[in-house]
Amino acid sequence: MKNQFVEKSVYISPKELAHRWQCSRSSIDRITRRAGLTRFCPGEGKNGTIRFLRKEVEAYEKERQICSTV
Repeated sequence: MKNQFVEKSVYISPKELAHRWQCSRSSIDRITRRAGLTRFCPGEGKNGTIRFLRKEVEAYEKERQICSTV
């Protein structure tokens, strides 16, 4: 039986973020740089691994929400 209470990582990958926001990986790179989101780079070199802090991503999403007044 699989564990039903899988804890979310404190980090989110660019690929997961692209899927979440339904856009390309290059858009994720551009948006996150402009937004100033913290990059965590556990890998090395040109093609090293990149992760973003999930809390920062969620705060950015909340900041960017548009409330419609009807």
